[in-house]
Amino acid sequence: MIGRLHARRSDSSTRPLGHWTSLQVRARSEPQDRETIIQASLNALFGVEHIIMNLRSTAAPFGVALSIGLALPWPGLSLADSDSDSDSRSSSASCTISPQNPTVTPGGSVAWSANVSGFSRTPNYNWSFNGGNPSSSTSQTRTVSYPQAGTFATTLQVSRRGTQATCTTQVTVRSSDTAPPGGGTPPNASINSTSQNTLDVGVDPYTVGPVDEAPKPDSANSLSPAAGTGSSGYQVVAINDLGMHCGDLDTRISSILPPFQVLLAQVIQKGAEPKVLGPSQAQVTYSAASNPNDPILSAPLDPATNYPFTGLTDSGDVYKTNFWTVAFQAYDPFYPPGILTAFYDPNDPSKNVDLSLPVPNVEDLYIGPDGLVNSGDEFLSAVQHAMPGIGNPYVGNDAEVAEEHYGDKPFFVNFPFGYVANGVNWFEGAGVPFAAFDDFGRENPYPLVRVQAKNSSGTTVLATVDTVLPISGEASCKNCHGSRFDMPDSPNAGSANQTLIDAGLPVEDSTSDPLVGASVPLAVSVEYATDINVLRLHDLLHGAAYRDTDGNATACNGMSTDTPNGNANCLANQALDQGRSVVCQVCHYTPALDLAQFGPLGGDAANPDTAANGRVQRVQQSNSRVLHMAHAGTGLFPAMPAPTADSADTGLPGNQAAREAVLEQTCYQCHPGTNTKCMRGAMANGGMVCQDCHGDLTQVGDDFTANVSAAQPFPAGADLTKRVPWANEPGCGSCHTGDANNNLAGSTGTAVNGYDTNGNADGIRLIRAYLSGDTNAKPIVPANKRFAENTVPASFNGFANPGAGNQKLYRVSTGHGGVMCEGCHGATHAEWDQDGSPLKNDNVTAGQLQGHSGTVSECSTCHTTSAMSSDTQGGPHGMHLVNDSRFWKEAHKDLAKRENGKAGGGTCGSCHGSDHLGTVLSRSPVTRSFSVEGSNRTVQAGDPVSCGLCHSVNKSFER
Repeated sequence: MIGRLHARRSDSSTRPLGHWTSLQVRARSEPQDRETIIQASLNALFGVEHIIMNLRSTAAPFGVALSIGLALPWPGLSLADSDSDSDSRSSSASCTISPQNPTVTPGGSVAWSANVSGFSRTPNYNWSFNGGNPSSSTSQTRTVSYPQAGTFATTLQVSRRGTQATCTTQVTVRSSDTAPPGGGTPPNASINSTSQNTLDVGVDPYTVGPVDEAPKPDSANSLSPAAGTGSSGYQVVAINDLGMHCGDLDTRISSILPPFQVLLAQVIQKGAEPKVLGPSQAQVTYSAASNPNDPILSAPLDPATNYPFTGLTDSGDVYKTNFWTVAFQAYDPFYPPGILTAFYDPNDPSKNVDLSLPVPNVEDLYIGPDGLVNSGDEFLSAVQHAMPGIGNPYVGNDAEVAEEHYGDKPFFVNFPFGYVANGVNWFEGAGVPFAAFDDFGRENPYPLVRVQAKNSSGTTVLATVDTVLPISGEASCKNCHGSRFDMPDSPNAGSANQTLIDAGLPVEDSTSDPLVGASVPLAVSVEYATDINVLRLHDLLHGAAYRDTDGNATACNGMSTDTPNGNANCLANQALDQGRSVVCQVCHYTPALDLAQFGPLGGDAANPDTAANGRVQRVQQSNSRVLHMAHAGTGLFPAMPAPTADSADTGLPGNQAAREAVLEQTCYQCHPGTNTKCMRGAMANGGMVCQDCHGDLTQVGDDFTANVSAAQPFPAGADLTKRVPWANEPGCGSCHTGDANNNLAGSTGTAVNGYDTNGNADGIRLIRAYLSGDTNAKPIVPANKRFAENTVPASFNGFANPGAGNQKLYRVSTGHGGVMCEGCHGATHAEWDQDGSPLKNDNVTAGQLQGHSGTVSECSTCHTTSAMSSDTQGGPHGMHLVNDSRFWKEAHKDLAKRENGKAGGGTCGSCHGSDHLGTVLSRSPVTRSFSVEGSNRTVQAGDPVSCGLCHSVNKSFER
């Protein structure tokens, strides 16, 4: 690791170096204490007050190299971050080594080069290459090979006639395999059972091995359940609600979002007419699970970042999160006063670990026992959900109960866009606190849980399925706000820090973290430093306008080179000097953290909120708006090109490579991203990118708080004709605008998908959810609702839904038989499709439900098909029976004759096309073979089913 120089007074403030007579250098040291403090008393040693130190090359794992030279007093001389181009430099001799901290594989080589200054003539070079061949050199440049794995110091001494300089760095020699940096051998399993750190609990998972799992379900498990996984009479469908939840690697300075995943599950009693069971008939539990084919197991080790083992410290300890050390004070404002203390111990964070933030039950809060909205019998109830290993971290894996069941789910019913999502009838485990690292330190964003449906007493397993509860720590500001030192490969690294440098404020890097390399991995320290840079920039740009929850002015000021954290009102001061982590949404509203659905609270003196509890949201624009609009104005993020015509060979837009490159430069700079591939489902595989659904930065940021300010606080300043983040989102119907004979493809402004990835002509589905030229990127709402989410009904039990007539969100919609849409199609951003990485873990669920990946299309998943009518079209979206010989041998004949006389071929033509040749809507999800009229027929996976598969197309038109 690289050391960093900090000059600090006894009161811990940072001062210019020229004002100091002693200083401390924090550097990596022996594993026992991890931190060596080197003190130089300048008066005692040199009789002067000023030194120059080059500390960017402290690579030796057990020490630090220090170069000290004499200099004349320079008023205000300070040690700025190396991102600065305006550092003052002494004329004394100095050296640097290039490259800094390289990583190679065994047998690889490094071309070392010396860079020197302050010598009037060519100096003498004296290199020492630990672990290298050769081991020394006297040339300015030298190529050295490294045969063995390890971390080795490279030291350079440069001298001429009494003038000398010393510098050092290190080389890491690491195999390009899947071995972690701690030296242990991980088992061939990725499982996430606890969010506790091994240093805190004293357990080594590399010694005890992976936790035991509940009995594993087979493929198509409900048809022939594995022992202990249930009976063939029941099914359980389970999913996460969003397809991705973001979290922090480090929360000491600030927190984006808490560890928080949401499990949704429905228990189904199978039959000709299946029944969705409620809490009087069943319960749902979850425990940690693994996938032997998890893509993370074969991910090669990146020697520069340790990915995927980014959760391991240098000593091989597994780090999960430090959330609970700051959780109480950071997230208390999101609850009415006194509420969080009923669930979290504010004085002993160790009692809170592996427990989620409390989540209020909004059905109790807004509907109550009588089933009527806001009738007066509502009450506050809340639950917490735990990690399965809470009782015995890294050893236990106890099934935890999903504590809530919703019959109907209110969604911001007191706001103009609100409604009751009626009839959801699901079990919910909200807030399960997964961290971004598995039990062996891998950064796996797609951990699995084993969901068991049990009888109401919990004594008998009825059905089992595995599902992903995603968590990514890749959501970060580091690509622009991190130091160039920490982010050498990011094209925008340090770009956001120039404003700090211009103001004479320090820019932090990972070596600023007192825990770097000790109890936290490098990635955590990078985030720690990045968060400091973000807060200081926010203070510098906006601190003069700060207010408190009562609306009083609380200006942040006093920021200088001497006091970069400013006064007590500054966010950086709050985090670094007061030890209080900052959560942006305390001031900038987001529905994502408004668990009680109160709306923006606090900050308006004329409209005090007793429940605000520190929030300052009425006078500030939303979190979504300030982030997207501020970044849109930087000029760093290129425009996403519209999709060009599809290639028949790939089914992707002709400019897809360029579009994916822009995606990496835009959304994936902040959102989970390069490793995580948050958008990984059917739409992504078909060539869609984030902007095709949501629009660009300015379109996303143009939301209901555009006019909100201290002069126009919420609600007066709100414009609810504009987008409300998390509430107004594109739906399935925005691209799936109808069937083969009735859709919006080709209408003015639509972008039509030309081919699917199998080369089948499409021309039915859209590839962009809004019309070209629409500056608001307003989602298309189709007239044909065959594939669209439910429309919000006019009322719910006499309550007029404010959002009546709008489309419900996909994640709260239900469809065929009352089954949630996500239960058959997969989660938002992760719709089940082809079984490839990174969707492989998500597709485990589909495979266990029906025997193959992709949208659930096998009727036998929930139905006893033999008891059903052979010519039914009562399936999802008007489907007939699938993979049932009664249908293909006989029933379809009468059905076809009945529909042939209707426009477009009637219901058959809706998917197979009016020409009966098949469309992308009639593709077979798997290869099927069957016998018709004495002949064997086969349809390949991905091929549209045509009437000509079994007989002449002309015959299919007979009536």
